[in-house]
Amino acid sequence: MNIALITGANRGLGFEIAQSLGRRGMHIILGVRDADKGRAALDTLGEQNITAECVSIDVSNSASIHAAAKTVAEQHQHLDVLVNNAGLLNDFGVTASALPLADLRASFETNFFGAFETTQAFLPLIRKSQAGRIVNMTSDLGSLTAMGDPEHMQYDAFAAGYQASKCALNVLTRQFAKELGDTAIKVNSASPGLCRTDMGGENAPLSVEEGAATAIWLATLDADGPTGCFFSSTLEGGEHPW
Repeated sequence: MNIALITGANRGLGFEIAQSLGRRGMHIILGVRDADKGRAALDTLGEQNITAECVSIDVSNSASIHAAAKTVAEQHQHLDVLVNNAGLLNDFGVTASALPLADLRASFETNFFGAFETTQAFLPLIRKSQAGRIVNMTSDLGSLTAMGDPEHMQYDAFAAGYQASKCALNVLTRQFAKELGDTAIKVNSASPGLCRTDMGGENAPLSVEEGAATAIWLATLDADGPTGCFFSSTLEGGEHPW
């Protein structure tokens, strides 16, 4: 049975990805910070006959990441899918000149350093998979092309910390994909677009299911699927400009 770990998995996009992969027969590991919310999510998965467990992980805390990797390695021989979903948006609408440095650091701690360290920590287990898949949950707002194109729908957005951290996360996708290019492991960036989650708001144009679809596709790629690429649910899973 394939095993998938999703960080930030007890609600929203993370939980939708977990449900969908579970319905495809994967054993799900919910990466959560809050044990009570994790147990509630497990109950919901159990009602769908999805096999699942929780692991405590705070991706902004190195000790927590490595403790989680140790726990998973003690219980499983391999990891087939890692979805770096945990994320932080704390500066939407804030211009760069007004952005507190503490908020910028917080964005990078979760969105970039957290995904980086989590990938490093779990990579030994992913290497033991017959076909590992790493999906970095990025954002349309992390596109340098969109930031510089006045005609692009994302051009007017101000969220310097979030955007910079997601742009940097896309660099990690390219770097890990290049490093692992001679293996069966594929690494890609997935943007959910603006969907109806706590982060996106109830008036967002995409449903949670639509937003999660691109990540689910990338987590279940065939052997001839892409690696080192950036896809977006806004484009119905199409490739997004970097």
